[in-house]
Amino acid sequence: MRFEQVEGKRAVLETLRGKRSVAELLVGEGIKSGGALDEILAVAREKKIQVTFLPRRELERLARSENNQGVIVRVEPYRYSTVKQVYESLEGQEKAFVVLLDSVTDPRNLGSIARTCEAAGVDALLLPRSRAAPVTPAVFHASAGAVENLAIATVPNLVSVMRELKQLGLWVVGADIEAQTSYFEAELTGPFALVMGSEGEGLHRLVRETCDLMVNIPMYGKVGSLNVSVAAGIIIYEAMRQRKGNEGSSR
Repeated sequence: MRFEQVEGKRAVLETLRGKRSVAELLVGEGIKSGGALDEILAVAREKKIQVTFLPRRELERLARSENNQGVIVRVEPYRYSTVKQVYESLEGQEKAFVVLLDSVTDPRNLGSIARTCEAAGVDALLLPRSRAAPVTPAVFHASAGAVENLAIATVPNLVSVMRELKQLGLWVVGADIEAQTSYFEAELTGPFALVMGSEGEGLHRLVRETCDLMVNIPMYGKVGSLNVSVAAGIIIYEAMRQRKGNEGSSR
């Protein structure tokens, strides 16, 4: 079986808590105990995962990132959800919430958006199979392991999926800097899908035309746009504010 490496304490902890097959946990000797490291070792013991302690220099040689925090796990590749599984999870939901990404190719942006989606209780994140960053160890690290707890599916055609989501009763809202309606004027309380595009290209024409509503984030300073992960976070949490008000996490 082919394995990939996930690095960093939080990402490793969420990976160990997940359902994927783990080959080995590598820990640098001399890493300060306590906090996340103690949790990591406890989960490894509970799941009978092999733990290897290595000299820090050797672990750094094996690591693929500078921010590994002295912890590496070798794990089977990420398991995507299927579109069918996503659709089944949405059936009957009065407040279904899905995020779709159009041509977001930076793994750090994908990881950040996935982390926000998971934190906000979004039901699923849908990515096109082409012109998009896949879920890699870099995405895992950027999401602090949140992708392990989020349904992520790849789709062959974003527009077709948007139409299918409409048939399931979801309102499809796209974000575009040229839109006439600001995001806080939009009613986002019902079942809906949010579509975000890349900073450079925005949404493709057919994607824009398939949306039921386009919204913008007003810019009051001199910069012309926001990073896509920041923009997604703003709109996602506006939707949660409208849906839950000042409730705490009830997921």
